[in-house]
Amino acid sequence: MRLTPPRGDSVNGVVRVTIFWERCSICGRHRPTRQCWLHPERSVCPYCCIACPERGVCPRPAWYPSLRLAERSVKRDERGEAKKALEELLKRLEGG
Repeated sequence: MRLTPPRGDSVNGVVRVTIFWERCSICGRHRPTRQCWLHPERSVCPYCCIACPERGVCPRPAWYPSLRLAERSVKRDERGEAKKALEELLKRLEGG
């Protein structure tokens, strides 16, 4: 008995699944969509939801912009490291 996956096709044991995104009711592009709170008959993409003129009065927007906090980078004193490396090389040249 051979089991087959419910969606997609299998080639050499690897299952390929095709994901279809819904069409945005505002711009018409195929993107991930959610149902609009003010207009339940519409499915909106994140770009159209954020740019909506009624967003200020919407009690529960479908999409929220999320901000990621940048990781703090540790600043190294690159000049100091380069200067130390040059001094070390000069000492080797003078000593050799």
